[in-house]
Amino acid sequence: MKLFISTASPYARTAQVVLREVGLDPKLIESETHPFNNEQEFLRANPLGKVPCMLLDDGSSIYDSEVICQYLDFEFNQEKLWQPIMQSWSLRTLYSHVSGLLDLAVALRQEKMREEEKLRSDFWWSRFESGLLRGFSFLENNISRLPNDLSLLHINLTCLVDYMSFRHSDIKLKCDQVNQLCLELKSRQSFKATEPKG
Repeated sequence: MKLFISTASPYARTAQVVLREVGLDPKLIESETHPFNNEQEFLRANPLGKVPCMLLDDGSSIYDSEVICQYLDFEFNQEKLWQPIMQSWSLRTLYSHVSGLLDLAVALRQEKMREEEKLRSDFWWSRFESGLLRGFSFLENNISRLPNDLSLLHINLTCLVDYMSFRHSDIKLKCDQVNQLCLELKSRQSFKATEPKG
């Protein structure tokens, strides 16, 4: 297996964390790439040119991050990370909520990059930022709903919070309970070894 990653991508990081949590050796599996480099092996594995992407031993590939995480959990971990979410439509919705916030955070990052080219859209900037503020407020009010055991929801949430600190430290989020939970989770080696950079 080969997992194509970028160390700056929060989506790739979720897969990196799960890879470690299910007991696989990242040194044998992870392959760092930059999507803009258009490396042929990577593009053959994922014609969309997005990380993460996992190339399987039979030559087939799977993507995106949620599919990869569920695949790793199913194949190597008896679905222990997905079970707490799978049993509740409410938690599945919360999982999708966190995924949506990840999308907003990445979209805002892209808008900031456009600002450097003097192409910033005030409309989209404001929309992305407002969505993040509302979404984190919702998380803060619903943090008690998370399962007690580590799950894919916890992993996505922690990767989201770290990405906000990494790319959007200028946005002041009022989510003390969320931050406290993620601080506790970040003591795990899987998170320590995959801190965003780049």
